[in-house]
Amino acid sequence: MRHPQDDLLIVYALSLLAQEHKGTEKEDWALNLAAEIADQHGLEVSDAIRQLE
Repeated sequence: MRHPQDDLLIVYALSLLAQEHKGTEKEDWALNLAAEIADQHGLEVSDAIRQLE
């Protein structure tokens, strides 16, 4: 089982991947997965990333 902090790092990594692939299917996939993981913790993607800072 992953630690919640691990999920925050995964969300952050997926958001970086999405930025690198702007305008492609990979961007959509990464953002959707990031949102799914963040939602499991009751967070938006931006909130999850802020918690890492």
